[in-house]
Amino acid sequence: MISLRDIARYMRMGGTLPEGALAERVEELKERALKILRPARVWRRVPLPLQVESAALSRHLEGCREAYLVCGTIGAEFDALLRRVGVTSAADALIVQAIGTAAIEAWMDEVEGEIRQELAPGEDLVSRFSPGYGDLPLDYQRTLISVLDTSRKIGVSLTDSLLMVPSKSVSAIVGVRPAQGSSRCGT
Repeated sequence: MISLRDIARYMRMGGTLPEGALAERVEELKERALKILRPARVWRRVPLPLQVESAALSRHLEGCREAYLVCGTIGAEFDALLRRVGVTSAADALIVQAIGTAAIEAWMDEVEGEIRQELAPGEDLVSRFSPGYGDLPLDYQRTLISVLDTSRKIGVSLTDSLLMVPSKSVSAIVGVRPAQGSSRCGT
């Protein structure tokens, strides 16, 4: 699920993989994290256009008639682990943070795979587009969280400053396009 290469990337190691004692510590913390991950997701297919002003999102979804609103998380237990290791070691906190980022990205890729199974013949997905990316306001997360009822369904909420809780959660819009490039959607 989570590769050492991805963890190293999120540790900002510039393409170098951890070696020796560092590699051992990454593996130890990864095993510890894998035991407490509680992935959850929710999605909903909606017609386009969405009620949001974003030129970047409009370009990304060009040619799409529908999209999935998606939210996923690896769970609150991960936040507790991050707090625990952060008390004793900044280095371990960095490693665990990278493990969490790799885990939520891998989980969201799996979620997209599940969504693909729902698609009708001749449909495909464009890549995820999240609030805060390009000119899509971060505030749009409020709409996604509300429409998907994430607080009740998967335990994801927002702080007043728009941080997601649990911290390793992702909200996104994923366009549905005609397969085999018959449209400009997502190109």
